[in-house]
Amino acid sequence: MCFFENDYFLNILKTYKEMTFPMLVPVIVDLAENHWHKILQESLIALKTILKEIDPVAFDAAMEMKPDAKKEFAVKQTVEDRKAQDAKWNMLDTRLKNNRSDYKAPLMPFSREALICDYNPLYYKVYDKVKAVEI
Repeated sequence: MCFFENDYFLNILKTYKEMTFPMLVPVIVDLAENHWHKILQESLIALKTILKEIDPVAFDAAMEMKPDAKKEFAVKQTVEDRKAQDAKWNMLDTRLKNNRSDYKAPLMPFSREALICDYNPLYYKVYDKVKAVEI
């Protein structure tokens, strides 16, 4: 949020508003309306006002994007998209198992069976702290 106090950053936003507004405006508006922390919510409302003052037409256009266009800039994947992607991977996995007898499916990161520290040893200390608190 400190970037919005920087004139250089604001000039970049203005210059490339066709690309930056579709990325920033929906996220900032959503957070300004739904964030749980009041102080952050107030700051996000101020950011929303700054973006609207930069170019009200581009702001409104970014808010009225079609759902397909919003997917390109979405922060979070929809449940339907995730299920479709998982189905594709399962199909590819099955096809590989049928074609190659030595194929072993890779571990999926961020699943219930695999912790992040299984892929990145830097997280061992974090998980050790969690275990210490649980005890």
